[in-house]
Amino acid sequence: MSRNEILLKKPSKINNPKIKCLTKNGIITICYPKEFGKIEKWVHKKIGGPDIVKRPLDKYTTLIWNLCDEKHSIKDIIHELDAKFGEEIAPADKRVQLFLKKLLKLNLITLK
Repeated sequence: MSRNEILLKKPSKINNPKIKCLTKNGIITICYPKEFGKIEKWVHKKIGGPDIVKRPLDKYTTLIWNLCDEKHSIKDIIHELDAKFGEEIAPADKRVQLFLKKLLKLNLITLK
């Protein structure tokens, strides 16, 4: 897939009722169930601990998350971030790419 084809892909949040978003002062925290392997399940049963991951975002990643709406392309998201934060976020394309890769790996978004 070429760079231009990737830039035209539109990220979309996974439709999963177990994924919750908490907002405080305009900043989002994504909450979702932990995915335990066999050993992790056993350890979790023995020693306990949270079974929900709380992933707090910052002002940049909150904007990216909000733009993962199947309407904005990756190119649009980069442009929005750059327009809003400028040098503060430079290089915007690298930041967006890294965060979207993380969301894809965590199965929180898809690309359409």
